[in-house]
Amino acid sequence: MKTLIHGGYLIAMAGGQADVVTDGAVLIEDDRIAAVGAAAALAEHAATADRVIDARGQAILPGFVNTHTHLAGALSKAITEDVPTYGGPFRIALGMHENVIRREDVLLPGMVHGVEMLKTGTTTINECWWHQPQSARIIEAVGLRGIVAAEIREVDSSKIGFGRIERDWDERLVEEGLAEAQDLFENWHGRANGRITCRVAPDGPDRLRPPTLARLGELARKHGVGIHTHLCSVPGEAEFMQQSWGKTSIPLLHDLGLLGPDFIGAHCVFVDDADIAIMQETGACMSHTAFLVGKRGYYPPMDRIYRSGMRVSLGSDWLSNDMFKVMRSAIVIPRALFRDVGIRNAADVLRMATFDGACCLGLAHDVGSLEAGKKADVILVDLRKAWCQPLRTANLVANLVYNANGSDVTHVFVDGRLLVEQGRLTHLDETELFAEAQAVAEDVWARSAHLFAREGMA
Repeated sequence: MKTLIHGGYLIAMAGGQADVVTDGAVLIEDDRIAAVGAAAALAEHAATADRVIDARGQAILPGFVNTHTHLAGALSKAITEDVPTYGGPFRIALGMHENVIRREDVLLPGMVHGVEMLKTGTTTINECWWHQPQSARIIEAVGLRGIVAAEIREVDSSKIGFGRIERDWDERLVEEGLAEAQDLFENWHGRANGRITCRVAPDGPDRLRPPTLARLGELARKHGVGIHTHLCSVPGEAEFMQQSWGKTSIPLLHDLGLLGPDFIGAHCVFVDDADIAIMQETGACMSHTAFLVGKRGYYPPMDRIYRSGMRVSLGSDWLSNDMFKVMRSAIVIPRALFRDVGIRNAADVLRMATFDGACCLGLAHDVGSLEAGKKADVILVDLRKAWCQPLRTANLVANLVYNANGSDVTHVFVDGRLLVEQGRLTHLDETELFAEAQAVAEDVWARSAHLFAREGMA
């Protein structure tokens, strides 16, 4: 199958640079990009292409790379952001996921979350949670490219609570998580033409004992894969770690040999200068969930993180997965907090959402930019909208990042396969999916009534 996309504003992100070719083109052959450049240079391929897409007025971009997701989070959407009690969002969400939501509840709502990602321009996700074989099925069915990891914990996370030092350690949870990880490695690693691969995911340093963390490091090395975890993410984590193990999270992970270029830590909100230095020195990567953590009322010290040269990508976490929201939050919130307009600009965050994310996942040889030989993960964003017009070409990247929205994505290719055309899925019935997912969610929420009541949301 040969596809020529031509006439659009090409932002290939080669080498992470947000350069614009005003009349650009991309040639796709099967699952790979065959050529990228000026439309005139690729015009000869129009006669032999199976499909020709006129992209005039649209930006042609690599698909976004979202480095921290939870597909099962669809069941928590818009019901945990405004909980009136301190820590209540975690008690509701984690209480649901630990003790109410069953394996079979995850598939259909998770499909909706996956569709949200795909239709707003995300083509690669780094996914962890439990019930991960379900997430792998979702990725396969929706058509995303995804890294999946069974999130392994040693404690019921709904019973931790902010600032609580006590832990009721449960080895059974570890063994269940390891069994799920083994299932993924045996049955999903490399599946779907290589779109699905696996990692190892400790839930978080405050939810596992050091010997278990070391064991998970050994598992990752055995399979030759990276590590994905929550890190310095909630109030009280540092105090628990210091009191329990004599070290905070990042120094402990460093001592255990878990940090390195193939490590991604999500959130990194409660880090100090020593933590930042260790992350920078080891080449470990932060997944900056810029929109999500802003909802929680706390934020990472991005001024110091950026100055350090620490590797940073962007992630959505859950609840909202439009990477345009994440990119804008990654600019606007730190500008306000640190009173520095230059802390990040549009080109910076577009790089973080594409090229940098691919680098952090070890996938830059295949995704994150539009270059010949790479996988054909391509999106088109319609700039012929009132919120993007009038359009000054010299400021096109800023216009795209500040003013466009996920709903402006018109076409999405993953592995050369056209999954979204003119804003509509080509391979799934959204209406039927949404109705089926709603029924599952209503049942889950009914079974979670006691959690809402406890937090004053009955």
